[in-house]
Amino acid sequence: MNDGGVRVKVGMIGIGDIAKKAYLPVLTQMEGIELHVCTRNEQTLRETAAKYKINDTYTDMDEMLKSGIRAAFVHSATAAHEEIIHTLLDHNVHVYVDKPITSDGESSARLIEKAASKGLVLMAGFNRRYAPPYQKLKEIEKPNLIIMQKNRGHQAADLRTFVFDDFIHVIDTLLYLIPYPIDEIKISGKQADGMLHHVILQLESGQGTAIGIMNREAGTSEEKVEVMSRSETRVVTNVNEIYTHKDKQILHYGSNDWEPTLYKRGFHGIVSAFIEAIKDGSPSYDGYDRDLQAHQIAEKIVRALG
Repeated sequence: MNDGGVRVKVGMIGIGDIAKKAYLPVLTQMEGIELHVCTRNEQTLRETAAKYKINDTYTDMDEMLKSGIRAAFVHSATAAHEEIIHTLLDHNVHVYVDKPITSDGESSARLIEKAASKGLVLMAGFNRRYAPPYQKLKEIEKPNLIIMQKNRGHQAADLRTFVFDDFIHVIDTLLYLIPYPIDEIKISGKQADGMLHHVILQLESGQGTAIGIMNREAGTSEEKVEVMSRSETRVVTNVNEIYTHKDKQILHYGSNDWEPTLYKRGFHGIVSAFIEAIKDGSPSYDGYDRDLQAHQIAEKIVRALG
């Protein structure tokens, strides 16, 4: 992004694993961005500044806000999201935040309403919407059944963490892929010793059904999405391999080995979409209701199983 040659000041708050793996590599490659980074960990700050040749570094967010950043990427722990986002919005800074916005539906809704009322973008990091393999699934017309599984091995977790920190990706992907209004939501799950082991979500519409499954005691990590229609079934495995089944034929869509993994997994796309959205603010941004719905369904699951 380049507004008449002016570099846009963009902040990053928190430099955890996902920031190191995905967002720093993407943002530091983009033209027209002046990146400012903030973390209390001074060693991480020095290492990041040296690796990516970043001149503007801070251990205090208030100091970074004085620099005049226009937008910020929030990669801090989920528990800190609400306070940080409120502060950024109060300073008229657009916000991109790792999912979830917060770990409960009500506070997430308040933040979304606040951003919209101030004409600021608040985007949750649901990168799968921007992953080319899932965009191929979106091409299927009039799907009648969608099934997504995102499983892990030996990672049962407390209910709210399981749903908001992980399963919310499944919720959002189903909402992205199902093109119909949802008439009914069905929820089931297995808990033992205070930990959630698996959850199943069913979104019902008159035209089709979307089912999301997460088993965190599956013995392996895998992700698979199937979109079925009367004319074909299309399948994506691990946000990478794409197959289509028609009659008795199976066609494998070849992938471009030269495309970087972060592009294939949607990080380039979602970061570019956020940067594009902040040019005009909320008048051009249509993601508030979409992100709100994902968080509301996550809260509904927590309350149904709690």
